[in-house]
Amino acid sequence: MTMDGFVFGPGPAGRCDEYRVGGGVVDYDALSGLWRLWYYCRDRELHTRAPKTLGSGRVALATSRDGIDWTRCDGPLTHGAVLEPVDDATAFDSLHLALTDVTRGAGEWLMWYFGGDSAVRETTSHLGAVKGLGLRIGLARSPDGIQWTRAPGQEPSGAQLGFEDDQTYVAWPNVFNDGRRLVMQYTAPDRALDQYATLTAVCEDGRTWIKTGPLRWLDGPRSWDSTGIITRQVLANPLPIGGRFLMIYTGTDERHARAIGAATSDDGVGWTHLYDQPIFHVGAPGAWDSLGVAATRLVAAGDRLHLYYYGFQSLADDDKPRGIGLAVSEDRDLRSLLRVKRP
Repeated sequence: MTMDGFVFGPGPAGRCDEYRVGGGVVDYDALSGLWRLWYYCRDRELHTRAPKTLGSGRVALATSRDGIDWTRCDGPLTHGAVLEPVDDATAFDSLHLALTDVTRGAGEWLMWYFGGDSAVRETTSHLGAVKGLGLRIGLARSPDGIQWTRAPGQEPSGAQLGFEDDQTYVAWPNVFNDGRRLVMQYTAPDRALDQYATLTAVCEDGRTWIKTGPLRWLDGPRSWDSTGIITRQVLANPLPIGGRFLMIYTGTDERHARAIGAATSDDGVGWTHLYDQPIFHVGAPGAWDSLGVAATRLVAAGDRLHLYYYGFQSLADDDKPRGIGLAVSEDRDLRSLLRVKRP
């Protein structure tokens, strides 16, 4: 089996990530040379209670000196986690949670995450009714990336944003500052789980989110993102081409196949595809990431671009590998990304 790209998988028995590792958010501190990886994960006991269709559970932290080899940190919560579900049945994140964005605030870290409670959410897809699938979006703050405090939102459940009746959930948030306000993009699939809309909301007072509608393609969707975007990241464009903002995202087509694309924007509202084709595909047959890849974080470090992604070989077989992968561009060209070589 080809393991090129694979850099982080499940941990040892007894840890919060012993069963499954999900997507990771990576930060590189150029001054100290320290890499941080926040990732969501499950142990075996939590997997018996949380939705089988997701890898969400708790959030943990690892660090690295090269962005490739990682050391797990012992967090203050259950089995080494740094964020976990709350013991309050009325809270939106009382059963399981996961993250998709960590940003730097004024002397603190901001973690944008999503979670579910024990309520059953009905879908019209083959999944039927699923406990914990009614996901909502939350925020936590930290001075050091280890000790996190929830920031209650405007929803009664404590969430920053909740779902509408025609949505299965709202999740996978990413947040950026457009120079005037905070802009949040998030995923809201329909009840059939056929279309994954990217919706936006803005916050000008630091407290209240106002929903503003769907992401707008100025050049129309492509065949490989025709059914929507699952995950995305917006960052200041580090490339010599394109507009002010760069978006790296996971697109889905009519067969629900995934590929990673890139788009650019000057205002963070209207987007244009940077290239006519995806920048990253699933691995070759037999590779650990041959069934699916999903963008989690693009990090610029010197002249190099590091693309961290979630990959898997099977959704049903627990014995098949899944975890966090890495591809690198040496020349800041997203079309030259290559998986790091692994033994």
